[in-house]
Amino acid sequence: MTLRVALVSMHTSPAEQAGTADAGGMNVLIRSLAAALGQQGAAVHFITRRSDPAQPDIVDMGDGVVLHHVNAGPATPLPKSLIDAHIDAFTEGMRALGPFDLMHSHHWMSGVAALPVARERGIPHVMTFHSVAAHPNSPLRDGEPPESPARLAGEVTCATKSDLVIAVSHHEAAVVIGRCGAEPEQVAIVRPGVDVDLFHPSDEVWTPSPDVRPGYLLFAARLQPLKAADIAIAALAQVPDTERPDLVVVGQTSADFRGYEAELHQMVAQLNLEEFVTFLPGQDRASLARFMRHAALVLVPSHSETFGLVALEASSSGTPVLAAAAGGLTEAICNTHTGVLVPEHETAAWGRELTALLRDEDRRRQMGLRGRERALEMTWSKVATRTLTLYRRLLEKS
Repeated sequence: MTLRVALVSMHTSPAEQAGTADAGGMNVLIRSLAAALGQQGAAVHFITRRSDPAQPDIVDMGDGVVLHHVNAGPATPLPKSLIDAHIDAFTEGMRALGPFDLMHSHHWMSGVAALPVARERGIPHVMTFHSVAAHPNSPLRDGEPPESPARLAGEVTCATKSDLVIAVSHHEAAVVIGRCGAEPEQVAIVRPGVDVDLFHPSDEVWTPSPDVRPGYLLFAARLQPLKAADIAIAALAQVPDTERPDLVVVGQTSADFRGYEAELHQMVAQLNLEEFVTFLPGQDRASLARFMRHAALVLVPSHSETFGLVALEASSSGTPVLAAAAGGLTEAICNTHTGVLVPEHETAAWGRELTALLRDEDRRRQMGLRGRERALEMTWSKVATRTLTLYRRLLEKS
């Protein structure tokens, strides 16, 4: 019998967002999981909020995946901080869909919206957070808006009321158990996978523009304080002038952080790095993969990551990673084997590690080889197999 799975993501549509440069974003994770589940025989219904009046109610995305757009608030893109006002409307819209054997929500808003529907139908509800709110006592970094008051309570509800929580890393599992109150026996860990066919090594010489020299560094993420592009820029300034490579910053500013990109440009000017730093907009997935496989290093200085998919995609591309030892990045990277983890965000420390790696081409080459080998063991097919096993065990208990 075909397993009918509802994947719920209230604020991300794979049809409109799959091409963004934010490789660690939910959109890539959920689209990849949906396709892999469909390829293994599941009937996958991806449910998201309509963000454009032209979006049809139903879209056949292939690979056994059907996309449903649900009316919930204005049919326009909204910052995440404003979407939770439309949770009830999203719940109501989902009531018309189905039937499903289980519902798997992604991010807290989706879980709060889907839980009532799952309970009404007597089917299991699975939860994956992808990110958990900062501790209430944690100070905000510059430019960060405060958490929605509803988020903290919503995450506790999702953690304690769901039948299963699938965490993307041991770090996330610990937070969900310790801070959100999930029962340890109801939490499983399934790390994200990587498209090893799309993200692959290359021996060609290529640069993204005439202004960028071969051997460039790459930063690819949403431009917001959490992702710490400023750390990448500050580290570049620590490299001696005669050894300094170019830095390509790929990404676009989130709606919640308008003005942050201008701050980064100002920083580049203050450090006299204009000839070394190139800002490019978000790229489609194929273009992002090309940027990665031709870079000398990928920099991931995030202050927090539940996993850090961009680091795994870099490894799959045969490119070593210099990353913060933050959250799930300690699991996405094998320290000293596929990359180097920096235990602090202090500029001098980043500058030292970056300079040392740039001076050791053989070490970078070995890290790239080992990273590719590891990535080949972390495909989305394997993620789907593990996830389906968890689904079926849950259904057997129901």
